[in-house]
Amino acid sequence: MDHGLYPIARVQEIGAAPAINDLYRWDGHRNGTSVSIGFPNCQMLYKYRMENPDVDWAILVLHPSILWAKNCAFCRHNAADGRISAQPLANLMTPQAFAGMYDEIEGLTTREDQRLKPFDPTDVQAEVLVFDVIEPQYVDEVVFEVAAVRDTYLPHLGERKHYIHANNKGMFANRTYARTWGN
Repeated sequence: MDHGLYPIARVQEIGAAPAINDLYRWDGHRNGTSVSIGFPNCQMLYKYRMENPDVDWAILVLHPSILWAKNCAFCRHNAADGRISAQPLANLMTPQAFAGMYDEIEGLTTREDQRLKPFDPTDVQAEVLVFDVIEPQYVDEVVFEVAAVRDTYLPHLGERKHYIHANNKGMFANRTYARTWGN
């Protein structure tokens, strides 16, 4: 909350020693921060939550202006997916790449059948790579899984709104479940 989000290749600038969940960064972009639009990559989040149960998990809700204010690449699938990583980075940094995140995708259930909201990318693993620092003013809200964790970090939240989404509900749910049952 004091420094914002730094790409892993730049954390030494602030003397941070972050807990890193993706040790390999198969996308090859350690100079970028991976973020989701509309809903977290629930498959990856669940995997890392299960592998690291002692971590204080929280989801940062970022202001959408980072999409045009920051240097971003728009990936319609996971950035490490060969369909994305094989493309020149410049191809992913266009308005067409952004719009492509919302196209129907062969091999995936239709947007209508997934009950996606207009802001949901078609692939739940779609991501944006942000190649800049995401300063604290871009963090609008924080969603915690556990009230005790929220209470621990409350002094650092300032005026930000904060929520609890416990028991695999809300932002900690599977996107298909959340969009189907509305939790």
